[in-house]
Amino acid sequence: MKGKIVKLTGGYYYINCEDKIYETRARGNFRHQKIDPIVGDIVEFKYEENSLGYIEKVYPRKNMLTRPKVSNVDTALIVIPVRDPEYNLMLIDKTIIQAEYEGIEIAVVINKVDLDEEESKKLFDIYTKSGFKTFMISATIKDTLIDLKQFLKGKTVALCGVSAAGKSSITSQILDKNVEIGRVSDKTRRGKHTTRHVELLYSNDIYIFDTPGFSSINLDIDYEDLKNYFREFKEYQKFCKFNNCNHINEPKCGVKKAVLEGNIPKTRYENYTQIFEDLKKKGEY
Repeated sequence: MKGKIVKLTGGYYYINCEDKIYETRARGNFRHQKIDPIVGDIVEFKYEENSLGYIEKVYPRKNMLTRPKVSNVDTALIVIPVRDPEYNLMLIDKTIIQAEYEGIEIAVVINKVDLDEEESKKLFDIYTKSGFKTFMISATIKDTLIDLKQFLKGKTVALCGVSAAGKSSITSQILDKNVEIGRVSDKTRRGKHTTRHVELLYSNDIYIFDTPGFSSINLDIDYEDLKNYFREFKEYQKFCKFNNCNHINEPKCGVKKAVLEGNIPKTRYENYTQIFEDLKKKGEY
């Protein structure tokens, strides 16, 4: 039998095959072969009535994210809360880099726009100017989700963002399902983890990974390749004096000129330079 892993919890894998869910385990030799099935994987499995099934084979993945750890993603939907909790543009840009590296389509959602319209517009401008399809929504105002829902039709979507960014609320609205919703701690103003495991929810021809929030991400790429994952650089790097320009300290740099002229958002470039230096130091040790 062949199906897709839609949930992983406590060492059990739940597989959707022809709209029926099967509970399975992975074969013991998977560990020795360093095979680690994850949610989103297409697998072969054996199942007998009234007994536990076993995964026999994991098919090659077209891509994989590490935060959240899921596979075979069509679209990474980066969820940025305007407030409650506070957004972290460095974490957002690292998440985007990860998706760019895997060749996954990226869209950005500015959520909770009703809390601060001015800040919402600022975030919208940053990411539209950087070349990303960007939506401004509030999960409490259904009309704002119409265009997003249409955009996601027929796709397998990974929602990426911190706890309480609104991922579960968005999932509930898009799929017309009740998904447990997190809240912000009154003391720390940070999101509390409500989603405990990764699960692939589906309805209306849309699959959405409901995933725990995260507050950090490690990138495993060469620092000199980093510029390739900032799509807004491509238009301007042809004006750089040097073909191998990293857009850091080089003279006559087309990218730095574009930042000064306001054509590339300053926050994106500042995060690029910080990540570049961090990756460079990491490579030296």
